[in-house]
Amino acid sequence: MIHSSLINQSLSVIIPTLNEAEHLPYTLNIVQTATNVETIIVDGGSLDATVKVATSLGARVISARAGRSHQMNLGANVAKGKILLFLHADTCLPNKFRRC
Repeated sequence: MIHSSLINQSLSVIIPTLNEAEHLPYTLNIVQTATNVETIIVDGGSLDATVKVATSLGARVISARAGRSHQMNLGANVAKGKILLFLHADTCLPNKFRRC
């Protein structure tokens, strides 16, 4: 359960990706329903449509060398939110996750 004082804080969702075009739409559609959320995709050189999907769904896309820890650190360095949430591209967050 998120403490009530955290609900209105800015949130940066950081998703390291590599060939995740198939899974990304569901995750981003849930994340994008929340308010005050910055979504950062850190792509490690996908050969599928990951970057196109992420961009079309309003996420900020950063290119990086492959490697989850490197991608996550890069995303954290550019994030503007007070709270950082790291997700896998196939994460199934509950609807209205910011109000849990």
